[in-house]
Amino acid sequence: MHCAMSQPLAHLLSRIEDDAHEYLAKRDESTLLVGLSVGGKQHVRCFRSPDAKKIAVPNVKSTYEIGSFSKVFSTSVLAVLEGQRAISLDDTIRKYLPASVDLPAEIARITVRELATHTSGLDRIGKVFAKMVYEDVRTCYLRYRKEDLYEELRTARLAYPSGQGWEYSIIGMGLLGHIMELATGSSYEALLKKTLCQPLGLEDTGYTLSDDQISRMVRAVDSDGQLTANWYHDVLMPQGGLRSTMHDMLTFAEANLAARREDDGSSLSRALRRTREQHVRWPEGFRRPDIVQGEFVQGLAWWRIPVPGGQAWWHNGATLHYQSAVGVCDNAPVAVVAMTSYYRNLLDLEAFPVLHREWLRQACQ
Repeated sequence: MHCAMSQPLAHLLSRIEDDAHEYLAKRDESTLLVGLSVGGKQHVRCFRSPDAKKIAVPNVKSTYEIGSFSKVFSTSVLAVLEGQRAISLDDTIRKYLPASVDLPAEIARITVRELATHTSGLDRIGKVFAKMVYEDVRTCYLRYRKEDLYEELRTARLAYPSGQGWEYSIIGMGLLGHIMELATGSSYEALLKKTLCQPLGLEDTGYTLSDDQISRMVRAVDSDGQLTANWYHDVLMPQGGLRSTMHDMLTFAEANLAARREDDGSSLSRALRRTREQHVRWPEGFRRPDIVQGEFVQGLAWWRIPVPGGQAWWHNGATLHYQSAVGVCDNAPVAVVAMTSYYRNLLDLEAFPVLHREWLRQACQ
């Protein structure tokens, strides 16, 4: 039986369509996917630039790089491992790193929780990685290996004492993924598949792509009209190297919505709830991030932001040619997912997350 769409939902979908057309009218050869989950029902809209000639209209199975939303998948794996007692949030990194890695005392004391909440004091990209970014931003992640990460730690100078400030850290989140590998003896991707992808049915989320997934990859087009290359990673892959689809991202968002229910006692649901708890208690003088306006709460990677009538958990991601964003409401069974391909410029870095947060605010009303 076909059920009539509620007026607020119809209005929001109409707003999304208008916003999407305006967004893509300014961006040649780009795509945009927007997915809403409302009360367990999905609504997906697929768009491309009006004059696009080299790219097709995407669909729910189109493959995108999701950038830093990979961090939320990584902390979700961490929460599962914590529930299995394979790792503790209060463990220090010294416990897991090889004895041959000579760490300064202040670095050795960094905890797993501090890595997962950007409160370790480690820089955003570190000196060793910054040099590689300067040399060639297209290959920097692939060239940066665990030996480079170890050198980063040996020579690091903390921006503030661990636990006494906040600094979004690519290096810290990459280290978190490596720590999980060392704690379990499994590769990060194997852990991701076992703890999240297989239980949730996420068939297209990961780093290594099959021929079929490659054929479904949405490609960006640069200013010269050429298809761009994808980003490839090594040790920093857990912080920003995953690829996924709208189908999988909505499924993951809905799993987080379902986990809001305290009566759902499954180990995976408990782990997903664990990622969306406040894990940083701001002491007096704590340098807080300027990510969103108003109240800010740091979960495990997730950020809690105010929305009409309550709170929502949110995170975004960006690579050279893609962006993603996911938000799940605390007070309603509503989630919003968006993914886009684009040729990178500073306007895109700001416009997309602002647009997504506005859709999330309206959806959570």
